[in-house]
Amino acid sequence: MVSKFSTTESASHVAAKHLGKRITASRQLLQNPYAYLNDTGAYSALLPTEETVLVSAASKVTNSSNTASIQDKAFPKLRSKVPGGYAALLRNTKGHSRHTNIEIERVATDLQRLMWQDRDKIWVDTRISDPIDVLEPSAAFRLIEFDYDLAETLGQYFSDGKQIEVAGLIDDTVKLVRISRQFPQDVRKFTAAHELGHALLHDARGLHRDRPLNGTTIARDTVELEADKFASYFLMPGKLVRARFKQLFAAEVFSLNEETAFALTRGNSLNLKCDRKTVRDLSRILAGAESYNGTHFVSLASQFGVSTEAMAIRLEELCLLEV
Repeated sequence: MVSKFSTTESASHVAAKHLGKRITASRQLLQNPYAYLNDTGAYSALLPTEETVLVSAASKVTNSSNTASIQDKAFPKLRSKVPGGYAALLRNTKGHSRHTNIEIERVATDLQRLMWQDRDKIWVDTRISDPIDVLEPSAAFRLIEFDYDLAETLGQYFSDGKQIEVAGLIDDTVKLVRISRQFPQDVRKFTAAHELGHALLHDARGLHRDRPLNGTTIARDTVELEADKFASYFLMPGKLVRARFKQLFAAEVFSLNEETAFALTRGNSLNLKCDRKTVRDLSRILAGAESYNGTHFVSLASQFGVSTEAMAIRLEELCLLEV
């Protein structure tokens, strides 16, 4: 945690919250997730009025200047009304000073289950058959009624004498999350999931900024560690990771021996033995592997949209390998 500003509910905050909802509604109608941002990533002076939103809806204005992939990630096509217990997740997890890993994983699992059960009600004109596809922090924020924005930049801050680019921020007093586009997709996704952890686990703390996160750094305090744990549990559910791991490597637990080393390297087992000096070395190889025993596939890290290091750590947590 690098900075936070305590705030109280006031008329200005209520107005800001309503403005944020108008901005989101207008961006969806314009099909432009970056509308109303200036070159520095801040809001421009040309903000939408209620009349602007109504006019946009009537004319069905579209904007094709942004790529579809970025737009879909930022604003999945969600139905306006989705039944479920998403609000209850916010009510039931706040107020605890600390959360155990079991409690954090339960919150992540409850959210995953709701999103999977409601997938046909959440995503419009999209048939989702892979459980991994519902593990989108941007969609989860919408379901708990947070505004979610991608920004060109969120500025910088100084820590230990170093200038660090802000990767994400959350202001739960106005239910707003912003993620910087200055980082690779896996960093953006993990940072967004980290902010989702703050939203679900922690009491309102005002504006809070985060450094780039990819699941490999060690948090400096309990609150940040809990948010990191939530991100890992949400993006890499244990049951699903185990199933995909077994599917790719034909074993519930990968045990390194001559046979498996050959299957993993297709004849370069000597190089594997030289490269694999620690458990982490092997977990990295498995997390990023794109073939096994002659069969080619998308790596586990890529399937789940996380960094190789984050997946390697998760494989170790789940005890899926031994040397």
